[in-house]
Amino acid sequence: MKHRLLDLLACPMDKGFPLELQVLEEDRGLPVERDRVGCELYCSYKKRTLKDVGEDWVKNCRECMGVTVKEAVLLCPKCGRWYPVTESIPRMLPDELRSRKEDESFLYRHEGSLKREVKKRGPVGTA
Repeated sequence: MKHRLLDLLACPMDKGFPLELQVLEEDRGLPVERDRVGCELYCSYKKRTLKDVGEDWVKNCRECMGVTVKEAVLLCPKCGRWYPVTESIPRMLPDELRSRKEDESFLYRHEGSLKREVKKRGPVGTA
């Protein structure tokens, strides 16, 4: 998953935006040449709205596009739900379609690295 995706994603339950990203594992490649900004509203890489990123956007975009997020948590600022990112894919399903077993496995694998809000909420899946 690229950071740029967070400029497009919202919580499927309450449309909360922007989602907070906690990166657990990433691959850093070489900076990518860009002549324009990739995001429209929110820069997940710098955790700021695009207008607050300022004049360094070219440097930031080049660095950001070279990063692939492999494992992470997306946290909704409105409802507090969390969504896992595994194998670079955001798993953003409504509660009733999530697997409790997969949620528990994800929480166990990343137990020492997760934010308190995610640990407190625990597994969301019901299936």
